[in-house]
Amino acid sequence: MDLNSVDLESSRERAAVTKAAEARAEEGADVTLLLSLPKGEKAVHKFKTGVTVAYVKALVAEQHQLEFSKMKLLLGGRLLIDPLSLSDCPGIVPGQEVAVEVSVG
Repeated sequence: MDLNSVDLESSRERAAVTKAAEARAEEGADVTLLLSLPKGEKAVHKFKTGVTVAYVKALVAEQHQLEFSKMKLLLGGRLLIDPLSLSDCPGIVPGQEVAVEVSVG
């Protein structure tokens, strides 16, 4: 193979574009969670459907001073399980607003 005819820069650029597209696909589409927090408070947060339920809980715990270890997220009365991504949870629809109850205790 004649290395003088190989265009390494173009190969790198194509690989970077492909890698970026794969990362976007992994992140998923946006979903807006309408959170009913303890004590009747409401909050709205937008997430990528590729993030885990645990990630959502961590962000909510941090931003709303709630205890992560006692927090539960419920969608239509059904528990959202930590290791699942939002895209794996029935009722989470990309591009939609989804009502989620936040319970602590």
